[in-house]
Amino acid sequence: MRTIHLRFYLWYKLLNALFLGCSLGSVFIIYAPLSPKIYSIGGIALAIGAWFLTFLYAKILKEKPYKVILLGIELIPFCYILTYLLFPNTFFGALLVYCLYQITFIFGDYLGRAETLIFAKNTLLSSLDKRKQIGYLLGLGIAFVFYTLLESKNITQKESQIYLLHFLLFLLQCGVFFTLFYAFTKRKNV
Repeated sequence: MRTIHLRFYLWYKLLNALFLGCSLGSVFIIYAPLSPKIYSIGGIALAIGAWFLTFLYAKILKEKPYKVILLGIELIPFCYILTYLLFPNTFFGALLVYCLYQITFIFGDYLGRAETLIFAKNTLLSSLDKRKQIGYLLGLGIAFVFYTLLESKNITQKESQIYLLHFLLFLLQCGVFFTLFYAFTKRKNV
C-alpha cells in the first residue's frame, strides 16, 4: 500500500461511485433495443469469464497487477460513452455497450478481493466504502437534478436525456481516471 496515494484513491472511490450513480438509470434506455436472450448469453459469458479469472488469482492478487488491471478497466467507460454517442438508440450501439459493461463486470469480484487484500485495515476499508456510498448517493441525486433541468427546458424524450447525460458522464470519467492515475503515480519522498 506504500505506493498508493491514499487521498487520491479515496477521491477515486468517490468519483467512481458518483459516475455509477449518475449512469445507473441510463442502461434501461440504452439496452431497450436488445432481446432478453442477449442478457442470458451475456450472463453466461460473464460467469465463465469471472470463473477463468479466478485461476489467475495467485498471480494477480497483488498490488502491481491490481493497479494495471484497474487502470485498464477504467479506460472501458470511455469506450462505452463514445460508443453510445456514436451509435445512440441502435441495436449495434446497445450490444456494444452491453458487451463493454460485461467486460468490466468480469473483473468485479477480482477488484473487490484485491482491494480488500491491499487495503487490509478495517478503518481504511470502512473509509473506502463510505466514500463509495456517498459518491453513489451523490450520483443518483445529480442524475435526478440533471433530468429535472432537462425537463424544465422541455427536453422530455428519454433518449435525448440519456444522450445528453453521456457528456456529463464523459467529464466524470475524466475525473475518475485522473484521480486513479494520480493515486498510482510514484512520487519522491519528501
